[in-house]
Amino acid sequence: MQQQAGRRLAQQRQQTCLQASPVHRLRIRSRPRCQTVVNYAAVPVGIVERPKQEQRPLPKHTEGAADDPSLMNPLLRQERLGTGWFGVIIGEMDGVLVDSTQDAHEQAWLAVGREFDLPRPLGQVLRRIQGARDEVVIMQMFHWTRNPSQAAKIAQRKEEIFDSIMNGVQPAEVPGVRSYLDTLRNYNIPVALATAQRERRVKPAIDRLNLANYFDAVVTAEDNGSPEVEFYYMCAAQQLQRPFVRCIVVGDSNRSVEAAHELGMKSVIVTGPNQPAWNFSGADLVVRSLSSLSFVNMKSLFGNEDLVEAQFEMEEEPSYS
Repeated sequence: MQQQAGRRLAQQRQQTCLQASPVHRLRIRSRPRCQTVVNYAAVPVGIVERPKQEQRPLPKHTEGAADDPSLMNPLLRQERLGTGWFGVIIGEMDGVLVDSTQDAHEQAWLAVGREFDLPRPLGQVLRRIQGARDEVVIMQMFHWTRNPSQAAKIAQRKEEIFDSIMNGVQPAEVPGVRSYLDTLRNYNIPVALATAQRERRVKPAIDRLNLANYFDAVVTAEDNGSPEVEFYYMCAAQQLQRPFVRCIVVGDSNRSVEAAHELGMKSVIVTGPNQPAWNFSGADLVVRSLSSLSFVNMKSLFGNEDLVEAQFEMEEEPSYS
């Protein structure tokens, strides 16, 4: 009897263990071998660990605004850093190379306005059209029309009236131009002519005066479809292979000053005998004639080049969050 009671007690204990052990057996079977136990309390919430990226090399050191680190020749880099390495852009033909014909142009504009029954432009607007292309004057300054074909028709008629006013008279060369261009040639300074006038007027004029050989590039209205004067200067600088900060724009109006400074170029104004110097206070240098513009004066414009900051900056996109 005692043996049977002992067997029954052992069976009861075994059944009790089997009833309590399924969870324990599942835990042991569900755990994979070599499982790594992670202490999640030691990892901050929201931080994702990433492999370290390969560090990129720092940009090459530049010695100045005109330096080009891609040049492998140190002598060429040294030459670019000198103040004598620059280019000259003649910003307008009338008033700088030849005598100004601004009065004849104003008369032609007033005559074509009366002929097409268009409103008379204001005097202050007439004074600002110098250096602008005819179609730009018609559509954006006089606001006579927004139709390009109509603007071209008015511009063509204006040119015919201008020719009749000039009556075959060609403007003479401005005193001091040839000696100034000779100075630039002696110092190997490249020169470009950038004007909003049409090629049929520019090329014959410089050929007649024997000035074509002085220019390394000539930019006219046919070379640029933009209404802005800055694009004429940009095209000229690219053809001269000079950076904007190493270009000097020689003009005779505040329009050339504004365009040159917008690109980071230097501005020189030739006032002539009729314009007051105080009217061009924004220019970097003001002279009465090109004969008084020496090579030393032009070099001095780049003396404080390291202090000049870039005018163009990348615009930040607006945030919509």
